[in-house]
Amino acid sequence: MTGSVLEIKDLHVHYETDAGNIKAVNGVSLNLQRGERLALVGESGSGKTTTALAIMRLLKPPAKIVSGEILLNGRNVLAMNEEEMRLMRLDKVALVTQAAMNSLNPVMSIKDQLTDGLEDHGYYESKELRRARVQEMLARVGLNPEVADMYPHQLSGGMKQRVAMATATALNPDVIIADEPTSALDVVVQRQVMATLGRLQRETNASVILVGHDMGLIAQFADRVGVMYAGKLVDLQPVQHMIENPLHPYSRLLLESVPTLEKKQEKLIGIPGITPALINLPRGCLFRPRCPEAMDVCAEVEPSLTQIYPERWAACHLFTDENSTQETNA
Repeated sequence: MTGSVLEIKDLHVHYETDAGNIKAVNGVSLNLQRGERLALVGESGSGKTTTALAIMRLLKPPAKIVSGEILLNGRNVLAMNEEEMRLMRLDKVALVTQAAMNSLNPVMSIKDQLTDGLEDHGYYESKELRRARVQEMLARVGLNPEVADMYPHQLSGGMKQRVAMATATALNPDVIIADEPTSALDVVVQRQVMATLGRLQRETNASVILVGHDMGLIAQFADRVGVMYAGKLVDLQPVQHMIENPLHPYSRLLLESVPTLEKKQEKLIGIPGITPALINLPRGCLFRPRCPEAMDVCAEVEPSLTQIYPERWAACHLFTDENSTQETNA
């Protein structure tokens, strides 16, 4: 890893409604290193997908990027015009969507869909070269050459997701955003798809942002994990630390809600309460009503994302400057 390929600085995204502005992303800042695999996790509505789509500039009304910066290779994508952003997509940053069937055109063959993005970026080739390129793209994701002449309805869910990954990596982008790429697949196919994504990432040295819920898959894939809650980043640290010793109480409860072989005889218990409405947010820590370790200060002061230990950040009043310094010096 040699420096940041992507930096997000104080990003705010609102959904403007008649009832008020829904603060879907509320001051998120993070960076993505070259060649790094970063996972974003959290309950539905925490802001993960909105953050991912903001990077791609694919948010549609009533969503609106209110403020912040998104720097891709040092360029602020929020300051680009539509044509500049169109050329940036697929070439420098690409998206693998959650539902591959929805991202594929049902009346176009796979070979035409794979070459459509290339031609849109100025890659016009002879029929022979185009077929060879398509076969190379399919082989890259473990699909046979005959898939090129098939249509999306003829493919399984796993095959469609592989086609989506082939499309996303056609121009070897610097950043691949995978938005819950295995959510509609069975367990065996999930592992195959993630193995394919990992191999593509290694071969191209791309950086990956993986949005997901499955902590098992994330633990095997990610280098770092960021936990989001109510539009905010509340925990960010290397995956091994996150699994063994999560800092934020919300992260801990997320992990405890995951079934394991040791817990198979126990009753599964979810996190009590519900996420707050993102209109007219209350004072203090947004997780306080659900937190088993809440203190008086949590009701009044909103915690900021702070470095607690080296490479480990959390937004929680449980940590003070004193114990942070002790751990740093240890």
